[in-house]
Amino acid sequence: MSPDQITALTSLLSLMDKMSGWPFGLLFFLIIVGPWVLALMLAYSYRRRFESVVEMYEKNVRLVERYEKVSTDLKDVIMLNSQTFTGLKSAIETNQYCPMVRLEKKAAGRQG
Repeated sequence: MSPDQITALTSLLSLMDKMSGWPFGLLFFLIIVGPWVLALMLAYSYRRRFESVVEMYEKNVRLVERYEKVSTDLKDVIMLNSQTFTGLKSAIETNQYCPMVRLEKKAAGRQG
C-alpha cells in the first residue's frame, strides 16, 4: 500500500472510531443492504403483476374457447333452420298438404 492509501485508511478508521456505532451501522445498512431490499421488493411486485397478466391471458383463452363452442352451436342451429325452411318452402310450392289442391291435381291428371 502506498503512504497516501495508508493515511486515508487511518483517517477513515479514526473518523469511524469517533462516530458511535448506530449512525455508522445505519449508514452501512442504507448504503449496502438498502438497495438489495428495494430490489427484492420491486421483484416481488413485478412477479405479482406478471402473474396477474398471465391470469388475464388464461381467462381470455377460456373466453375464446367458450365463444367457439357457442358459435359452433349457433352454426348448427342456423343449418337446422335453413333445412327446415327449405323443406317448408318445397311443401308450400307443391302444396301437398291441402286436400283441395290434391283433388285438383288428381282431376287434372297431374301427379305431384
